[in-house]
Amino acid sequence: MRKPTVIVPYGGPESSGSVEDVFLYLRPESNGIMVESILMNVLRGNELFRKKAQLVYLANLPGDFIMENHVIEDHYSVNYRFACKGKSLFTPFMKQEFSSHFHTDFDDAAIAGSFDALQELNIDAETLFNIWVPFEDMMQINGQSIKKYKNLYIINYDIPALLHKNNYSTDIAVMILRSSLDKENFKEMILQMERALIEKGIMDKEKPPSRYFHYSKGPFEQILDGLGYLYTSDGEHLPMENVSFSEMLKKSGFSLKQIYGVINNPIMYFQDGEKLVEDNIFMRTRSKNFDEALDVLKSVRSQIYLS
Repeated sequence: MRKPTVIVPYGGPESSGSVEDVFLYLRPESNGIMVESILMNVLRGNELFRKKAQLVYLANLPGDFIMENHVIEDHYSVNYRFACKGKSLFTPFMKQEFSSHFHTDFDDAAIAGSFDALQELNIDAETLFNIWVPFEDMMQINGQSIKKYKNLYIINYDIPALLHKNNYSTDIAVMILRSSLDKENFKEMILQMERALIEKGIMDKEKPPSRYFHYSKGPFEQILDGLGYLYTSDGEHLPMENVSFSEMLKKSGFSLKQIYGVINNPIMYFQDGEKLVEDNIFMRTRSKNFDEALDVLKSVRSQIYLS
């Protein structure tokens, strides 16, 4: 098994809260030296990005290393569970939201996890991924997507394709940007990366950018990305406490066991004013900074454990 090629080793966390370590990695269909070069040119070509989004980690993870370490399955573990077990994992709140959106009774609806849907529809993973449906035939609940196709409601239609695309021959390039950019400038940096990839013919403007590259959408997703993609050149995984937000949470009184529990079971009940709301902490902390994400965590009142 090949080991990771670490071009820029990670030097450790920065827990002041003034900067964030944002993971950015290239999907298998976009990986390559040209894409890395295009993204780096965006960073170097803008003085603000150059100063406030420093590259602190750059590595290439071989496909066989990713497969043997079950990186993809672990990263999408909650979505994978729903894709495998289907409607049996739905909470009462999720059932209610489903019925309200699709105007149909949950118990009577034909709902299938995406792996069962492949069999029922007799199609492959890529075909399922690319099926277009009207906006009203899609929804998200607690971070899980549902696509209505014909008379079948398919849970997490993208998971089989994600697993299929990542195989022994497909490598992934990963970088960490230590960013002190505000939300608007960070968003602009991502948009400039997207435009550069389109201009060079790497990215199809008709397809969503997430098909080509991923970036951490919030502090808890930074921890999740670190658990999957942060390694030494010897192939040793750097423990979770090396992620900057983990270090801040520890300083705020949370144990590593508690942090792992949040990442592994992210669907929770949050205090929101006078009421409790059910949500996924990854979705609830999207685009938030460290302090805002910490406040969300402090509002947790109970946690839902999936079977």
